[in-house]
Formats: sequence, C-alpha cells, structure tokens
Amino acid sequence: MNKMNTTIKRYGIIGFPLKHSFSPYIHNRAFGDLGIKAVYEKIETEPEKFEEKMAELKSGNLSGLNVTIPYKERILRFIDQIDPYAKAIGAVNTIKCHYDRWTGYNTDWAGFLKPIETDLDSIEKCLITGAGGAARAVAFALLKVKRVEFLWIANRTVQRAEKLVRTLKQHGTIEFRTSDLNEAAECGISFDLIVNTTSVGMSGQKEELIIDPQPISKPGTIIYDLIYNPLETPLLQAAAKLNLKTVNGLPMLIFQAEEAFKIWTGRRFNQNTINHLFDKLPELIR
Repeated sequence: MNKMNTTIKRYGIIGFPLKHSFSPYIHNRAFGDLGIKAVYEKIETEPEKFEEKMAELKSGNLSGLNVTIPYKERILRFIDQIDPYAKAIGAVNTIKCHYDRWTGYNTDWAGFLKPIETDLDSIEKCLITGAGGAARAVAFALLKVKRVEFLWIANRTVQRAEKLVRTLKQHGTIEFRTSDLNEAAECGISFDLIVNTTSVGMSGQKEELIIDPQPISKPGTIIYDLIYNPLETPLLQAAAKLNLKTVNGLPMLIFQAEEAFKIWTGRRFNQNTINHLFDKLPELIR
C-alpha cells in the first residue's frame, strides 16, 4: 500500500448511471471545509459487472461507500452487519468499511425528516405516492413520528403498495390504506402531508402531474417531492398555486449525505458547507 493510501481516506458512491450524481461535490466540499484528508469518487458500475466490482471494492482500501439506484437492495448480501433501521427498511445506502468488514446503514429516512422537523407536531394524515425503495424509507420515517395516525400509499400497481404495507405493519400500529393513484386523488381526505417518491416529474421525462393536490389538501398541507431536478416539479408548481408549503428533494439530498458523513467521520457538516450547498447546488441543477 503506498503512502497516499495510508494518509488519504477513500470514499465513493456506487450505482448506475452516476452521470448526474452530486455526491462527490457534496462530500469533497465537506471534507475540504473540515480539513479532513479524504477523497470521494464515483464508482459507476453496470449491473452485469456489479458482483465483480463488489469483490474488488471489498478487498480494497475503502473507508466508506454510498449506494444508489439500482443497488440499495442488491448490496445486502455483501454486508457483514446491518443497522436495525436499514434492516427494517430493507435497503442500504451507506456503508462504513473497516478493513474487509462492512456495516450497512440507511440515511434516507433521517434525511427525509430533517426539512420538516418543525412541522411534525401537526402531521397526522399522510399520503405517499409510489411504493418502491424511496417510499419504504419515507414510510418508515413517518412511523417514527408520534402524531402520525394514518398512512395511505397509492401506487400504479396496487399489489406493490399492499406488499409495502404488510412490511410496515410489522413496525407500526397506525392505520394504513392502499389504492391506485386515481382512487387516492378522489378519496376526499385532506392530508397533512403528501409525498411523491416516484420519478414522475423528473427532468427529461414527460411533464406530468403525479396527483392533483387540490382536492386532497387544506391550508397548511405540506407537499413534498423527493425529486430535486427540476427543483419545481409539476406537483410542486400545482401546490404553489394553492399557497401550500412545498419541499423539494434538495434538502433531503444534503441531509442524508450529512448523516452518512457523520457515520464515517463522527462529524457533521459545518455551517459553511451547508450554506454553500444550498446556494450552489441549485445552480448546478439548472
């Protein structure tokens, strides 16, 4: 092992594709601001080469790894130990590497809650659109919110929503309901929080409104879209016209990264880092 490998810690993100990942920008900025000798890089890996790459990484000198689409579940068999939260969610997005022993975590749920932490006392009824990995993390996070009493999961394929709810019932005793998107849009309930976890509205896709917030919202409803590119999705634009509070996926991106950083280093981002990221990332996204 050369001198650089012994003095500069190596971190990275594995996924496919990674062309638009901001993780290297975020973490390298944080390392620099705190004077930590470390480098963070993209490890773009095609699905058919995943196992080979994992064997290479496991025998290498990584100190930490982020995991993104499509490997958050596929990575599980390479983990030696798993945090209880990640085990409950069934997905890992952060790994702490200690020699060849890897411990898996999920920071998405904590990153999701951070931007709305001052609103949690007023959230009782929630709607989630989507039933994939992101929906699992969001739903798990909402189960940890004391005031939440009702969670409706709407998905184009109702069976996937039902499967997710069966898992959630093992971890919470609130009331659940599932449906397709059309039924949820016409349910007549005024939700306190509506969260889009699907890719509908993402840049490069057809301009599409995942669900009309008007008939299922009230003054004070929070509309939260996990998408951050574009910063204003059709859903958030519709919510803004109703004067509802809106949250895009940028704060979650930054705060889930901070949680991973803390797992690796024991330190949080300093305020200069956070200010810079909220100022600069929107420019890079545009």
